[in-house]
Amino acid sequence: MLSENVSEYKLATDEIDDLAVLAKTDSAAAAELISKLLPSIRLYSHCFDSSISEDLLQEGLLGALGAISDYRREKGRAATFIIACAKNKMFSALKRFNFAGEAAELSDEAADTDPGVKYDALYDAIESCLTELEKQVVWCSLMGLSYRKTAEKLGISVKSVDNAMQRARKKLRAEVADI
Repeated sequence: MLSENVSEYKLATDEIDDLAVLAKTDSAAAAELISKLLPSIRLYSHCFDSSISEDLLQEGLLGALGAISDYRREKGRAATFIIACAKNKMFSALKRFNFAGEAAELSDEAADTDPGVKYDALYDAIESCLTELEKQVVWCSLMGLSYRKTAEKLGISVKSVDNAMQRARKKLRAEVADI
């Protein structure tokens, strides 16, 4: 089972590398590449106050789009490079928003670790340490739903969504601090 997951991950990273090369001249490939990397970029943007997460996501997407033209296959994995560029763009935005302390904290946490390892650890943490409501709120957030839309979907108040998200963030930060 583990070898199947490793080979699937290898195929996925090779596909992303191929898409990154094509994306330089093909807008459809660029759109596909960004859609595959969007969950990673969204994760980083949601590590902060919900009032700025959408702004950070936009900054991150701009950074990712800009990185496509700079990507060189011989230098390494496309996902690692593009996500790093997206994070750097978000850090710059945080400094403009006067959240420099949080930017430094995220930068330290998000050192050059393989994104596949982070996904696995984060997924395991979500499944093992969150309550059912917290899981639902996190998954809705990762799908891009606003707090209001999440509240409507789950039939709870926006404040309940916010509280569940704050608890989930705290638990997940503690759980995945080592990666």
